[in-house]
Amino acid sequence: MQSYHEQLHAQALKDLSNRSKSGIFMYIVVWFVITISFGVHETHTTFFQLNSLIFSALVVLRIAHLASMHRQGAQYSSAMSQWFNFNILACALHWGIMVAWVIQEPSLEIVKMTFMIITPAFALGGACTLSISNEIRILYPTLMFVPVIGTFALEGGTLPYVLAGLCSFALLYIFASSKASHKDYWEAITNYLVAEERAELMEKLSITDPLTQINNRMYFDSEYSLEWRRCLRLHSPLSVIMIDIDFFKQINDNYGHIFGDECLKAIAKTLADEVKRPTDCVARYGGEEFIALLPNTDASGTQTIAKRILRAVENMAIEYEGKQVTLTVSIGGATIHPKVGDDRNNLIRRADSALYEAKNSGRNRYCAETMGHG
Repeated sequence: MQSYHEQLHAQALKDLSNRSKSGIFMYIVVWFVITISFGVHETHTTFFQLNSLIFSALVVLRIAHLASMHRQGAQYSSAMSQWFNFNILACALHWGIMVAWVIQEPSLEIVKMTFMIITPAFALGGACTLSISNEIRILYPTLMFVPVIGTFALEGGTLPYVLAGLCSFALLYIFASSKASHKDYWEAITNYLVAEERAELMEKLSITDPLTQINNRMYFDSEYSLEWRRCLRLHSPLSVIMIDIDFFKQINDNYGHIFGDECLKAIAKTLADEVKRPTDCVARYGGEEFIALLPNTDASGTQTIAKRILRAVENMAIEYEGKQVTLTVSIGGATIHPKVGDDRNNLIRRADSALYEAKNSGRNRYCAETMGHG
């Protein structure tokens, strides 16, 4: 199971990946539209082919990352996160270097203004869209603008210096804008996961016995209803066993209620260990009484489980003030092949009746009633 930290970052990586989908082909499409429209692909063949190759490679990397994310599912992976960051930042760096090339190359003056207009839009849009990552929101616009600012600064002159200054102010504005977006996202996702965890905890508390930490009667009733319908549909047997701690009142009287609670917890754990198929259900039914639901289990299988429980309880190591205390239980069981029209509560009544028979017959034993139908 993922830690809380891993859940947060797994969700963030998923959201980043989804948000970035629209940009996978954006750079390469804009690149081809501009260069082909202005004839750059014919007048500057090397420039066009080199950058087209890089754009294509970056698109392939982005698609490969998305495919890997889809295969991986919801699990967080540091490697996947680093791969994503590399892809995004490589796109930004390449764009910045490519625009700097356009600026310093006089023969590319025809597309200079177009790239200068688009670059801030890409930087702002990408930084805010991907502001989930603090690293990306800072480095993405920086890698786009720094090559451009550096080129203007090295070129010298009033206009280049003004443009370098304007680009610097634009970069600072992008930082401020993306910071607010970053903060809003992480507050929202943190609150969402906290609320989800609390809801799960409340649901667990509503179906868990607070003392023994196994299922409570409400949960058992719900599972019993579901399994009854399933066994009715599949024509399979359904069994119930009821377990009662022998002489529990005397345990409380002789050793105190705190020790009695320890006995309840110890027996609950033993029951959970012995009745452990995924389809089985063990619950505290009330007081010192427990109940187990055994789907697709016939009378013989139920007897085997019950006798295993009897031995396990007898062999429990539980002490009071250094003295070994032996506990036993009495168990009553009933089995049915449900049929349409049967009263499902009758199965529990029969198991309860068998339990009283076990207690009246000397305790520490199993008694059963088997029914063909209700």
